Amino acid sequence: MYPDLSQLLDLLHIDAERLEAGRRRQAAIWRRQRPDRPPILLGRIESLQVTKRVGPQHLRNCEHQLRGGPPVPEYHQFDHYPMGEQFHDPRKMLIESLWDMIGWSRTPGDAQLSFRPNFGVGTLASIFGCKVHAPENDMPWVEEKPPRERLLDVDLDALDRIGLIPRVIEFIHLARETLKDFPQVHVFMPDLQGPMNTAFLLRGQDIFFDMADDPDYYHRLMEVVSEVYIRLSRRLKAELGEPLDGGWHGALYMEGGGARVVDDVSIMLSPAQYEEFSLPYVRKCLAPFGGGWVHSCGDISHQMQFYLDAPEIRGVNLGEPHYYDFATLLPRFAAADKFCYGGPVREPDEAVPAYLQRVAGYLKGAEMTLIFMPKCRGMEMTEGDWLPPEEMVQLWERYCRQ
Repeated sequence: MYPDLSQLLDLLHIDAERLEAGRRRQAAIWRRQRPDRPPILLGRIESLQVTKRVGPQHLRNCEHQLRGGPPVPEYHQFDHYPMGEQFHDPRKMLIESLWDMIGWSRTPGDAQLSFRPNFGVGTLASIFGCKVHAPENDMPWVEEKPPRERLLDVDLDALDRIGLIPRVIEFIHLARETLKDFPQVHVFMPDLQGPMNTAFLLRGQDIFFDMADDPDYYHRLMEVVSEVYIRLSRRLKAELGEPLDGGWHGALYMEGGGARVVDDVSIMLSPAQYEEFSLPYVRKCLAPFGGGWVHSCGDISHQMQFYLDAPEIRGVNLGEPHYYDFATLLPRFAAADKFCYGGPVREPDEAVPAYLQRVAGYLKGAEMTLIFMPKCRGMEMTEGDWLPPEEMVQLWERYCRQ
C-alpha cells in the first residue's frame, strides 16, 4: 500500500518555535555573530529499506543524511517508490521526499525543513543537450553528451524550457501548492553542481586536455556554464520564492549568501591549475547571490586556502570530513572569518558524549565557525548508535558552555 499526500501531511507536525530558534542560530553564523550556542543539526532518514517492499536502493532525496533523530515507524507501514519512478513522476518524488521532513520535524535541534527537486547531478548539464538516465534503484546520471562544438551554443533566454528544467519547475509548483499550509517546510534548489563539475559532466576526462591543449575553448565553455548557472539560479529562486542572497538547503539555512557550488572535480587540479582554471568561475557563480558556500568531497586540503581567501565563499562543506584535523582546521576558518557546515566525524568506538565534548572543545575561541552535523566515520548509509536526540542536544549545550 502506497501513502497519499494527505496521509503524509497528517504525520507532519511542525514545531515552529524550535525551527525559528534553529534558524536564528544558523543566521548568526552567517552574520559572523556569536549564537547562544553553536547550531547542531539532527534528524532521521530511514535509509535502510525493506527488501521487496521498498527496493534495494537507499533513498538519497536529501543531499545530506542527518543522524541522531528518532525512528519513523510509519515509514515501514507503506510501500515506497524506487528512484526511477520518482524521476518520472513528481507526485511520487514529493511523497518520498516528505518522509525526510517527517523524521526531521520530530527531532530537536537546529535542523531546518527543506527538500529539493531530486533530478540528479545532470540537471544543469541537461540544458546543454546531455541525456540523463534514471535507473530504477539509483540516482540519475549523465550518459549521452553532445559534440564539443555544440556546447557553446545554448539559448540563454530559454533556459526554463530546456532539458529537465520544465520538470523541475513542475515539481516546485506541486510541492509549494501541497505545502501551502506548512510555511516552515521549503523546497530548495535542484542540484546545479558547479562550473568545474558541470564541465566534467559535459566533456568527461577530455576537459583536462582542453585545459592543456585548447585553453581558449576551455575558458569559453566555462564562461557559458557559469552564465547558465547564474541565470538558472535566478530563475529558479523566483519559483521558490526565496531571495537571491538567502534560502534553505536541506537542514541548512542561508543568509547573506544564497548559492552553493559543488567543487568535487577540482580535487584533481594542482593549486596553480585551480587558481587559473576553476576558482575564478566558482567566485563568478557565487557573486550575484551575495556569496554562498562550497561543497567538495575527498581531501581538498591543497585548495583550502583559496576557499578561505575568496570573499564570495562564506562557508565550506567537506563531503568526507574524516580526512581533516579539525583541531587545526577550525582556527583557520576563524582567522578567515568563515564557517564549516558539517564538522568532525565520530570515530569508531567513540562514545557519543566524548564525541560531542571533543567537537565542542574545538570551538573554544571559534564559536562562529561551525554549523555542526554529527556523523559516524564510515557509516554513510546507516544510522549508527546515538543517544536520544533530546539528550544529545542537552549534552551539546552543556559542553559548549564549558
